[in-house]
Amino acid sequence: MEIVAENLTFTYSAQTKRLAFRALDGVSVDIKEGEFFGIIGRTGSGKTTFVQHLNGLIKVQKDSGRLLIGDYDLTAKKCDYKSLRAKVGMLFQYPEHQLFAETVFDDVAFALRNFAPKLTEKEVTVRVKEALELTGLTFDRVKDKSPFDLSGGQKRRVAIAGVIVAKPEILVLDEPAAGLDPKGKREFLELLQRLHKDFVKTIIIVSHDMNLVAEYCTGAAVFSGGKILAAKTPKEIFSDGELIKESGLDLPLTASLTEGLKKRGVTADNDFTADGFVESVCRALNIGGKTR
Repeated sequence: MEIVAENLTFTYSAQTKRLAFRALDGVSVDIKEGEFFGIIGRTGSGKTTFVQHLNGLIKVQKDSGRLLIGDYDLTAKKCDYKSLRAKVGMLFQYPEHQLFAETVFDDVAFALRNFAPKLTEKEVTVRVKEALELTGLTFDRVKDKSPFDLSGGQKRRVAIAGVIVAKPEILVLDEPAAGLDPKGKREFLELLQRLHKDFVKTIIIVSHDMNLVAEYCTGAAVFSGGKILAAKTPKEIFSDGELIKESGLDLPLTASLTEGLKKRGVTADNDFTADGFVESVCRALNIGGKTR
């Protein structure tokens, strides 16, 4: 499903002039099906408000632009939000805090019992097992455990299983790697890559981590003051010095190193992924070799 926002505007406390705050101000963006897309910008730039529109957690206000997700027109009065939420899964920052049930099985099965109540218990079990094992957990080992007895990384995987069990076409994650150590972060992002390749068509992440965006995203939108300053590839964004300055973003490490090399007379043009950076430096220094 393609996501198209046209002049989307949203004001908190819109009925109260003194407290009114415009969080989105004429946002227009097109996120194609199949993208691994980043939503980036400083705190308070409108990122979370925007993504909460994508499955109707925040409704499009009257006369405040248009939002289309596949065949769903979220501007329409009679949009089927229940059906939409089965197709657009959302995980908030620290998704393990979304866990609530007595067992892992019941936690993951909750979405099916809400969105697909006609499934038999056998069908629910098959779907729960598939979702847990897609996240790297062993069904028989964890299904009867309390989710609160699991490790932090396992909790996060259960939370993802609880969303993907409904087989969404779009998965939205707000700061997906927050609070994870480097190893846990790498494993979690590798999981998202596998899900994107084999299971979920489109992944959208909100992130302050520019290294993550450079390494994994195919496109990104830069938010600032409720507006989108640019929607481009990570390479185009991190190569634009004026854009980086205006938005107050940090450069990913690879872009900073590329810039440093350029000042010293070494041109290492690359896409700012780790592999792309290493290969460009090898070419620039004429030392050969390839990354794995």
